Amino acid sequence: MNQISALFKKEAVESIRNFKLFLLLAVFIIIGIISPLTAYLMPDIMAMVMKDAGIKFELPVVTAVDSYVQFFGNMNQLGLPILVIVTGSILTNEFSRNTLINLLTKGLKRHNVMLVKFLYTILMWTVVYVFGAVTAYLYTIYYWENELENILAAFGLTWLYGIFLISVIMMASAIFRTSFLGVLFTVLGVVIIMIIASIYPMTAEYLPQYLLTSNMSLLTGETGMSDVMPAVLITAGASILIFLLSIVTFNKAVM
Repeated sequence: MNQISALFKKEAVESIRNFKLFLLLAVFIIIGIISPLTAYLMPDIMAMVMKDAGIKFELPVVTAVDSYVQFFGNMNQLGLPILVIVTGSILTNEFSRNTLINLLTKGLKRHNVMLVKFLYTILMWTVVYVFGAVTAYLYTIYYWENELENILAAFGLTWLYGIFLISVIMMASAIFRTSFLGVLFTVLGVVIIMIIASIYPMTAEYLPQYLLTSNMSLLTGETGMSDVMPAVLITAGASILIFLLSIVTFNKAVM
């Protein structure tokens, strides 16, 4: 227990010292601000563009749905990749600088290292994501003053997918150890495989990738929680299993 608390303090200090926490916080708050703002200003921007081009077209009325379309789109295309890039070196940096090896030779248990890094990364991801989601939510109700169904569940799907990515990062880090690029390519490979597998209807609804495509359908009421529950359970189970395998892999690794 003393090792775990000491490691938690170490991770907290390092995330502040190397500005990772502040970087992620800034990125996700910016996403939370620009997403509803972009949706709000888009009709005016499109009207100006079409006027200059001499095109006459009646633009649809922008609603809160468009704000969340922007938010989840920005989160998938910008937020999650930045999360992977920033946290992908959480273990590889330790090996590159030999700081972890010195601690392990002094009696630090390997599974404690993996557990703390996994939990702290989840904590950091949760904090920055909540800030971004709350910012987007507040701006959305400010601009449109209407709320949608299943908003917490929709936000929760992306959060769970982020945890899945973190578990993959931990597994890749246990395998490659000193190779940051190896971690990034592993995560990219997993995502590409899931995208390809999502083409087939029989498997699409059971993959973690399905969570990212279900946010808006939950908000609009096209699907219910029962429809996404298989993917939720599989993603949660896969995250735990991958993390446990990463501990086994790390324990067996030759330093």
